Amino acid sequence: MAGVTATSLTRMGRSSLDASIRRGLPGGPGRLVADTHAAFDRLLTRTPWPTQVANQGYLVLVVLPIAALYTALRERGVAQHDAVKTVRDVFLASGERERALFTLVFRTALGRRLFLRSLRPNWLWLTPLPANVWTVTERRRDAVTIEISRCYRWDTFRLLGIPEVAQVACDYEEYMFNGSPHLHVTWSSMPAGCEVCRMCLSSAPTPTHR
Repeated sequence: MAGVTATSLTRMGRSSLDASIRRGLPGGPGRLVADTHAAFDRLLTRTPWPTQVANQGYLVLVVLPIAALYTALRERGVAQHDAVKTVRDVFLASGERERALFTLVFRTALGRRLFLRSLRPNWLWLTPLPANVWTVTERRRDAVTIEISRCYRWDTFRLLGIPEVAQVACDYEEYMFNGSPHLHVTWSSMPAGCEVCRMCLSSAPTPTHR
């Protein structure tokens, strides 16, 4: 790993991790922040630096923060199930602002339509080949189904030897999208044991008020 971009992204990842812990464990992080920083740095040295910018972002802003907090908890003797639950709770709590933004976008039929139309392979240049393989299996004006047969995040959690916490990243993403009553979301994932990840999203009519 080298270069200003890598250094800046890594710094952003640590800052994001700090913010997630402080928001998700208010008043109680204590030494956990320092322990998680140490785990973050160790895990970073074990992970090949991606060539694609989108995957660099996923590594330092999603995979390593989740993996580092989980690793720090496990090293403190927290049982696997409890550690996964704590990590999930922390990161979902940290995503309230982003969820509110998506909910605002999904409030209108136009916002939902544009979002559904944007979902395709290499979505918004954020899921580049070959580390991410998306296939649109169904598309209608008000719905889209996508199958993901390869995912950079999932492969990296497995590379780090902690696949059991990878579902947190999927849960976080689903949580971002399911805050609106006007967008129906069903989700299955490889970390949960499915052969492929499958996202089914459909727009519900916006109610009219008279």
